[in-house]
Amino acid sequence: MPNVRAYWEMETKHPTVCDVMSRDRFLKLLTLIHFQDNLNVSDDAKKDKLWKLRPWLQNLGEQFLCIPPEECHAVDEMMVPFKGKSHLHVYMPAKPHKWGFKMWGRAGQSGFLYDFDVCQGAENPDKERSDVGVSGDVVLKITSTLPAGKNHKVFADNYFTSVPLVEHLKERGIHYIGTVRMNRVKDCNMMDEKDLKKKGRWSMDFRVNQDNNIIVRWFDNKAVNLLSSFVGIEPVGNVKRWDRKSKTHIMVPRPAIVETYNKFMGGVDLLDMLCALYKFSFKSRRWYMYIWWHTVTVAVINAWNLYRRDQKKLEPRMKPMTLRRYQASVGTSLTSAGKGKIKCGRPLSSPEPDATPPRKRPNSSVPPDVRKDGIDHFPTWETRQRCKHCTGNHFSHVYCGKCKVHLCLNKDRNCFFAYHKAK
Repeated sequence: MPNVRAYWEMETKHPTVCDVMSRDRFLKLLTLIHFQDNLNVSDDAKKDKLWKLRPWLQNLGEQFLCIPPEECHAVDEMMVPFKGKSHLHVYMPAKPHKWGFKMWGRAGQSGFLYDFDVCQGAENPDKERSDVGVSGDVVLKITSTLPAGKNHKVFADNYFTSVPLVEHLKERGIHYIGTVRMNRVKDCNMMDEKDLKKKGRWSMDFRVNQDNNIIVRWFDNKAVNLLSSFVGIEPVGNVKRWDRKSKTHIMVPRPAIVETYNKFMGGVDLLDMLCALYKFSFKSRRWYMYIWWHTVTVAVINAWNLYRRDQKKLEPRMKPMTLRRYQASVGTSLTSAGKGKIKCGRPLSSPEPDATPPRKRPNSSVPPDVRKDGIDHFPTWETRQRCKHCTGNHFSHVYCGKCKVHLCLNKDRNCFFAYHKAK
């Protein structure tokens, strides 16, 4: 939809949305969302430029870190589109969205975002500059949550890469590959780009320092420089390229470091692509709400990645839902939790005026993912009614407040556990 109000307009209204709540109530709730008590915030906390959003960002980051990390991680920047007024938004002409908030992210090959941070500019201008530079400090901070000595591998572009950064990560048992700017590598005499071009396309040169770090220069359409602490040029593979002279595809040699970098560097870019697939048009006068909504989108995509990971482990293997269907399933589950099932078809004829229909609690249709999520299903003692799970027509006082059903819970029958058990 072009905007939020279109979901309730007569020509374009969507029953899945407009039947849940009214437009005015939705917009009212949106204006009342707060993540921090403005009256109980200290002056030190307000030095953080994101203090209004910090509790949300901190709690969400802790949940992401609970997931066991993959072996390979890409560190890159992300952009949250925003053209309003804010002291944090930046202009990056090389990006598809030139105006917005810049975020640092560490994502796996699957696109799962494990750790992130919002760029706030020069946070401590008086702080002594480290040997890895400002960009290297970003990598060290965002990889500090990776367990040391577990053979993890980090990939980044030439904005972050430097020799001191590689050495710092090696001390923690973390390997590194990244493109590098040659002005950050001292005393490294390599073949000039013109000399490589004379030798022919796909020629290469390399150097190894005393710490067993290797720098490789490979000439494709232009010279590409890479720095690695664990992969060299061997084994040299082949890659298909278009030859203008013969006007056919030919196989050309490619060093292993280039192949490894291209294979594992795209985690953050994959996440950006998934965020843009089914983007929700969102507008607000509060600038930090754009960051909040972007993190909500990332959380849904992370959940979808976990769902796909679990589907691959099931026997027999089942084809997972697409991201569009998964998002729709999440929305349906959240809006239908605790509500009765909507009946379809022609309604029955009304009873006689003198006939009083018996009062009966309607059966609650609970989505399976809500019923089996294992969260806040507490038994309470209510008026005795039939158990909604067993077939023995038994009565029970035990009532699940979240699912709104009566269930047996005694020494002979434990329907409460069976009803909520995740198979």
